[in-house]
Amino acid sequence: MFKPVVQQLTRILWSPLKNSVRNNPYPAPYQKFLMHLPQIECSVLDNGLTVVTEERECFNTCVGLYINGGSRYESLFENGIAHFFEHIAFKGTCARTKTELEKQMSSVGARFNCFTTREMVVYYAECLGEDLPLVVDILSDCVFNNCYSRPDMTEQKSVVFSEMIEHDNNHNETLFDYLHSTAFQGTPLAQTVMGPSCNLYNFNECTISRYLQRFFDPTRTVLVAVGGVKHEQLMCLACSYLSKLETNKCFDTCEYRFTGSEVRYRDDSMPVANVACAVEGPSFCDPDNLVMDVAANVVGGWDRSQPGGADHPVRVARLASSGEFCDSYKAFNINYKDTGLWGVQFMAPTLKLEDMLYVVQDQWMRLCTMVTDGEVERAKRELKTNLLSKTESCRGECHEIGRWMLYNGHRPPLYERLQKIDKIFAKEVKEVCSRYIYDKCPAVAAIGQTEGLPDYTRIRAGMYWLRL
Repeated sequence: MFKPVVQQLTRILWSPLKNSVRNNPYPAPYQKFLMHLPQIECSVLDNGLTVVTEERECFNTCVGLYINGGSRYESLFENGIAHFFEHIAFKGTCARTKTELEKQMSSVGARFNCFTTREMVVYYAECLGEDLPLVVDILSDCVFNNCYSRPDMTEQKSVVFSEMIEHDNNHNETLFDYLHSTAFQGTPLAQTVMGPSCNLYNFNECTISRYLQRFFDPTRTVLVAVGGVKHEQLMCLACSYLSKLETNKCFDTCEYRFTGSEVRYRDDSMPVANVACAVEGPSFCDPDNLVMDVAANVVGGWDRSQPGGADHPVRVARLASSGEFCDSYKAFNINYKDTGLWGVQFMAPTLKLEDMLYVVQDQWMRLCTMVTDGEVERAKRELKTNLLSKTESCRGECHEIGRWMLYNGHRPPLYERLQKIDKIFAKEVKEVCSRYIYDKCPAVAAIGQTEGLPDYTRIRAGMYWLRL
C-alpha cells in the first residue's frame, strides 16, 4: 500500500537533482543565458529627451546624462569650451550654493564624474539605488542650471592650463591628436578636446551659456540608468527635473573629410619614435565595423612585458619580438558617427622604424588577401571577451548604452552582436579589408626620433602589392 507512495516521493525528491544545471554534463551555452538577460527600456519625454534603463539585480546604480556635444561641434574660437565646463559644473548652481552642493554630494556617498570626447559629453554618478532621486536632481541641476561662478572660472582656468601641459607631455595622447589633425584637416573633427590655450583665457559666462543653449538641448540628451532602478522610477525623476527644458532648433552641420597625409614632430631627446598609421575606417553603426574590429584583433598588440618569440599566436607580435623591431605596438579602431580611423600605433628605435612599418603593412596586405580562418577565430574570441568585459559593470554598460543611443537611436542586444561576430569568417575579412585598406592613402603621425621613418611616398607604395 505504501510502496507506490514511497516511489513517488523518491521520484519527486530526486528529480530536481537530476535536472539541476550543476549536475548537467552539457551546460547551456552562454548565448542562451544572454538571451534571457533583461532588455533595456526606452521612453521619450515631450521635449524630446530620451530616458533609458536597464534593470539589474543589484543595489548599486550608475546614472548619467549623455549629450550630443564635444569638440567636433565647437567653433574655432569655442574649441575646448565643453571640456572647460566640466571643471565648473559641480561648483554651484542657481538653486544651490557651492557649499550646499558640496555638502549634498559628500553626504549622499555617490561618486560624481564627467568626461568629454570629440562627439559626446557625459556627466554621470555611481550611487546606491535608494539615493537615485537626489543624484538625478544634482546632475540635472549642475548641467542645466549652472550659475557660472566667475571666481571659480578664474581658478579653474589655471587648473585646465596645467592639464594642457600634462597632456602635451603624454606622447600617446599627443600622437593621436596629431593623427586627427592631419587625417581630418580643415574640418571640426581635427580639433582637440582641450582646445588651444589662447581660447581658454577668453572663456566667460556669456560664451559658456551661449554654447550650452545651442548644444545642451533635450533632443540631444539621453538619460541612462543601469542597476537597481525601475524604468517608471527614472521616468518620474526625468519628468520632475528635465521635462521643463526648452528645445532649440540646432542642426548638426559638422562635415568631415579624410585626407591621406602625414605630420612629423622630430624630437631627438626622446628615446624612441612614436608612430601611428591609419586609414579611414567605418562609422560606429556601419555593419563593417564588427569586421574591422575582428581585423584589428588579428593584428593584435604586444609590448616587451609580454612573452613573445616564435610561439606567439599573433604574426606581427612574433616578428616584432623576435626581430626586436619595436618596444610595443597595438591596433586600434576609432569610430565616430560617420567615419573612423583604423590602424596601428607603435614605438620603435629610429633604426627599426622602416622594418616595423614593413611588418605592419605586410600584415595589412595579408588581411586583404590571405588571412586564415584560424587567425580570424582567435580574433573573434578576443573581441567577444572585450565586449563582455565592457558590459560587466553598471558603469561600463551605462556608457555603452549612452553611446549607442546617441549614435544609433537604439542599442541592439548583446547576444545579437555576438551572433554577428560568429558569422564573420576569413572571406568576409578579406572583402571588407580590401575596401578599406588595399591601395588607400593612409594618414601618418609621428613624434620623437623620426629620422628613420620612410617618406610618405614610400609608405603609400606599401599599401598595395604588385601581383598578377
